[in-house]
Amino acid sequence: MENEPQESFVRDSPDPLIRFLNKIVVYSVKFLAILMVLVILWSLVDVALLLWRQLAAADWSTFNIENIIHTLGAFLAVLIAIEIFLNIVFYLKKDAIHVPLVLGTALTAIARKVIVLDYKASTPQYIYATAAAIFAVGIIYWLITRKN
Repeated sequence: MENEPQESFVRDSPDPLIRFLNKIVVYSVKFLAILMVLVILWSLVDVALLLWRQLAAADWSTFNIENIIHTLGAFLAVLIAIEIFLNIVFYLKKDAIHVPLVLGTALTAIARKVIVLDYKASTPQYIYATAAAIFAVGIIYWLITRKN
């Protein structure tokens, strides 16, 4: 039992109160999954409307680099929501290792931030801090996922 995740101890606990509380947590996580699917669908509708408005615009000059970056940011927001949903689903698995998926989600979120970042309005300290976060999460992800 020493090498098993602590979650399995909670789920297989002989204490009825702990088992009951664990069921509440599991149902809460399932409810979060349902809510996350609603967020994903809402985000998809938002992206579709954004694209429709841009394509329906009579003036093609409105489809400039800023609008493209905004559109890419909207797409990446949907992908991040999907990754968060996967995090929620993997949380329900007793034998799953969650750290690589969480770090991958963090890398995607940081990448989205870099893509939509307004470099003219950002301070150098903010850009350096963002770079440090990318570097730190990237190194941790590499260390955890590399093969021995």
